[in-house]
Amino acid sequence: MNLILLYAAVFIAALVAVEAIVRGYFRTSERHRAVNHRLSLLNVSDDHRKTYRDMLKERGADSSWRQIPLVQRMRQFYVQSGIKFDARRFGLFAIAGAPLIWLVVQFLVPSNLVRVPIFLLICLLIPVLVVWRTRARRMRKFALKLPEALDVANRSLAAGHPLPAAIALVAREMPDPIGSEFGLLSDELTYGVTLDDALINLADRVGVEDLNLLAISLSVQAGTGGNLVEILQNLSKTLRDRTMLKAKVKAISSEGRITAIFMSIYPFLLYGMIKALSPTYFDPLWESGHGTIVVCVLLALMAVGNVILYKLVNFEY
Repeated sequence: MNLILLYAAVFIAALVAVEAIVRGYFRTSERHRAVNHRLSLLNVSDDHRKTYRDMLKERGADSSWRQIPLVQRMRQFYVQSGIKFDARRFGLFAIAGAPLIWLVVQFLVPSNLVRVPIFLLICLLIPVLVVWRTRARRMRKFALKLPEALDVANRSLAAGHPLPAAIALVAREMPDPIGSEFGLLSDELTYGVTLDDALINLADRVGVEDLNLLAISLSVQAGTGGNLVEILQNLSKTLRDRTMLKAKVKAISSEGRITAIFMSIYPFLLYGMIKALSPTYFDPLWESGHGTIVVCVLLALMAVGNVILYKLVNFEY
């Protein structure tokens, strides 16, 4: 039975790999036709309002999700990841991943009592980790490109264009995620949303802290006046300096971060190696009835240690 499950998992994993390669090829081809996702949608349909609604819908931000107390943070977390939900692709990955996870859990966990809960916990954690990693990668890319987007808007403003036209220029010229997010910002301004509210929506959709500085700068300038070009130039320089400082901190703390990662993975690798070389080595522990308690205590201690290491290598700047 296990051999059949293994063959089925390998077959489905091969299908997923082929599907990912094909999608990657077509995604690369699309980059030559449109700068960002929003422009590719506008190439298909000239209805800007429909495109705006479709983009919010595929991101899960089409309803008043900020008004729902129970799912507020979870929904915002998913929206900020930028993932476009595809039921067929999700089902394919679920069908391919579940047998593989079950085989690994069955190999590593001999106790039938905790095998199913661990399997279900891993199946729940993997989508959360995927969304978390995708969100972090997207936010990092957005923060890196934001000063460049401000420079594009500055050149448009210096040429005499109004602020909405400068934002629209950023939406046309910049790749994702900057292009699509500023395109949604431009659409909201076109459909009557105030600048302050549109910037708040942008910050909520992206989650980058630097957007708060942009929102405050534009809000203060709209209320008190001033040279907008000079304000955005100074803001662009400030963001670049913050990025350089963050890179320096990351380089200095690289040894601590690698140590934290290694210390987190090493116990599981060691357990898997011993289990593979001597399958009966841990049997006395499980047969004693205290195996589950010991494992839970060790996992709790590891979690505390990881939190401490995370605090040591992540600085406020």
